[in-house]
Amino acid sequence: MSDAAKRERAEQILGELSELGLMLARDLATAARAAEDPDEKTALVAAFQKTSRTVRLTLALDFKLQRDAAREAREVAESERRAAADAAQRETQIRKATEAAALGPARITPQEHQKRRVKAVLNRLLWNESEGDEEEYEILLEDLDARLYEAEDAPGFADLPIEVLAAKLAADMRLSGELVVTTAERFAPANNPQPPLADTG
Repeated sequence: MSDAAKRERAEQILGELSELGLMLARDLATAARAAEDPDEKTALVAAFQKTSRTVRLTLALDFKLQRDAAREAREVAESERRAAADAAQRETQIRKATEAAALGPARITPQEHQKRRVKAVLNRLLWNESEGDEEEYEILLEDLDARLYEAEDAPGFADLPIEVLAAKLAADMRLSGELVVTTAERFAPANNPQPPLADTG
């Protein structure tokens, strides 16, 4: 029997128990009101209190099972959403890497050149933010890659000043520390990458 089937069966049993307990509590309340003997009335009132408490606990357990089931469903849905998003991101990265490989190192696009410059500028901030934790650093680096992949299709991406683009990404990622852009990085033309070497063979 699956966990879902077991949970459904448990909820059915709890529902039946709560109904039976409620019926019994009503009978005890009626009998307690009608009793004339003080000892009998006391015993019936005590039995009613125990029964009504049992009913309350049964209902509380039933609600807990429902909340647990709803939480598990949300967690499963979120896990599936994340897996789909990760798969889509990996597919995009593979596609772009394939496209970049097809272009070859001598035909690097201005957008790719701009992305490399930004990553070089932000690399120290990423490492400082991760406090030397390599796993955390890799996560931050993947986040930066994803943001750059989204940004590169925007008009004028390759022409943006490196300090402007790097500062915006650092702010979006909430990176701490001072952003340092060297003069060489600031004025290196992203839209004019180095020409390929002449084929002397």
